Amino acid sequence: MKRTLALALTLALLLCAACAWAEEQPLTLEQLGGMEWSFSSGVGGWSTDMRTAADGTFSGEYHDSEMGETGDNYPNGSVYGCAFKGQLSLVEQLDEHSWKVRIDKLEIDGTLKEESIDDGIRYVVSEPNGITEGDEMVLYLPGTPVDVLSEDMQMWAHLLEQDPKPTALEDWFLMSEKNDSGFVGYKGDE
Repeated sequence: MKRTLALALTLALLLCAACAWAEEQPLTLEQLGGMEWSFSSGVGGWSTDMRTAADGTFSGEYHDSEMGETGDNYPNGSVYGCAFKGQLSLVEQLDEHSWKVRIDKLEIDGTLKEESIDDGIRYVVSEPNGITEGDEMVLYLPGTPVDVLSEDMQMWAHLLEQDPKPTALEDWFLMSEKNDSGFVGYKGDE
């Protein structure tokens, strides 16, 4: 009986040590691989969506539909948007729940303000909403206490619309004060 108890205690201690070790491991770009990120208000016809790869590269699309913005050649409205790609890096850990992330490179497909008309809709190439080259953003990990986020941040994380409001983030959250944006992140289909 003493041996069984000693073995059980030993296993429990090893498991606790393994859990503590796992919690202390730093975040890596590889952990962001296969993540899907979305910045939108939840209403309206706009969003910026992107995917991150294990090497810190990302790609995405931005669109903003303005169907009331018409003209003689585009009676069905206007859509602003672009496809984009870039590179991000982890700069430093801020605390146990957050990391500073820098957008090192951001390129859009096409020429800014270039217009085309297709099927009565005007398409205008524009910069993606919520992300800019050189921006330093804060990445909040799942489990971050909600009360560390401002009310604006909670809005972008879509926490204010949940009832009851969670006490900790269930998803990842990438915030830019400069761009007043917040991307909700989750593991996508890899």
